[in-house]
Amino acid sequence: MALIEWSDKMSVGVDSIDDQHKKLVNMINALNDALRGGEAEEVLVKIFDGLAVYTQKHFQYEEKLFAEHGYPLAAEHKAEHDALIAQVVELKTKLDAGSALIGIELMKFLKGWLTNHILKSDMAYSAHLRGRKVA
Repeated sequence: MALIEWSDKMSVGVDSIDDQHKKLVNMINALNDALRGGEAEEVLVKIFDGLAVYTQKHFQYEEKLFAEHGYPLAAEHKAEHDALIAQVVELKTKLDAGSALIGIELMKFLKGWLTNHILKSDMAYSAHLRGRKVA
């Protein structure tokens, strides 16, 4: 069973961003499956590293759209991105150190982060970008 199920309520109405969010959901679900399946640590690290890289790429894409379309809350949203990246770096450090609790802590963080970030922070820019016909 998936840790996170994509639903229409998670859609920000911008196809390019929704597609990236769906990919993030799939990556988090793949990491959860690997953890639940007892995969070797190197597999978990590889999946997590891919997720971290893709998350940064996604944030850069959103921030580029904010700049191009004059989103008035861009600085606040970027600060939230920066804080989330810092948390990912901290979790990566724990994962690299072999923390036994990292699996539970990591999945709780990722699920909460993705659903809360999309449903709250990202929904705040939805109307702004859709009003500028961003696809």
